Amino acid sequence: MKYLIVGTDQLFAELYQPIKNGQTKPTGGLWATLHNDNYPHYNPWIEFISIHPHILFYKNPHGNPFLLPASLITLKNNANIFILKSSNQLEFLKKYYPTNDGWIDFEKLSQDFDGIFIDISSIYNNAKQEDKCKIAEFAVSTLIIFDLNCIEHYQKAKVDIEPFDYEFEKEFTNYTIVIEKEVQKITDSSSEIGSLITQIKSQELESLPVSEIVIEQKYDDLLTRFAEEFKNRNCCIETTDTLKHLLARRISRSI
Repeated sequence: MKYLIVGTDQLFAELYQPIKNGQTKPTGGLWATLHNDNYPHYNPWIEFISIHPHILFYKNPHGNPFLLPASLITLKNNANIFILKSSNQLEFLKKYYPTNDGWIDFEKLSQDFDGIFIDISSIYNNAKQEDKCKIAEFAVSTLIIFDLNCIEHYQKAKVDIEPFDYEFEKEFTNYTIVIEKEVQKITDSSSEIGSLITQIKSQELESLPVSEIVIEQKYDDLLTRFAEEFKNRNCCIETTDTLKHLLARRISRSI
């Protein structure tokens, strides 16, 4: 199966964010939507943001909001993905992987599965009323990857959206998805990131959580040097500030 990640065309194990439970949707992981080769210029997430264009500017505040980097990922044949497409399956998850408020514990689920595919169109109509609002927060059918090892390879891509007057946009706009032929591999996380995490972790109280904001401020010089070296070593196109933020988030979730 192939899925499209919108927002980046470079996937690094060092920058991967472990999955964490949120109020409804988890944070971290890799988020993607199903890509059908028979419809190469269709993507449900792009359809969604074309009628909610503020997301374009929120996600890409410094670059061209109508030209988005993307990645087409191909999963391994043995990828262990939980396919959530029925109300019975939702009840199963709420029973065996529950949070305190009766929703899905994605962190616990990640211990048994490589990811989850939430089929919004199949599950929404038959779900209990109290679950419909939570399901709707995912907006479109979504794959959330917990473990990068389930990805066989990826291809760099770009989403080119026809510019429009975003203040008055009420309909889907035109766009094209251009996918490169060259196949990319996600390399293993380097020992440097492990050393960085260990170095910072040793200076903090392990029994207490440390927010990414505190880490980013407290270890600004250290993170800046690491980010700049990472950019040079990997020809990474992300800004230093973005890398620092991603590194701080990764470290905070490892303490």
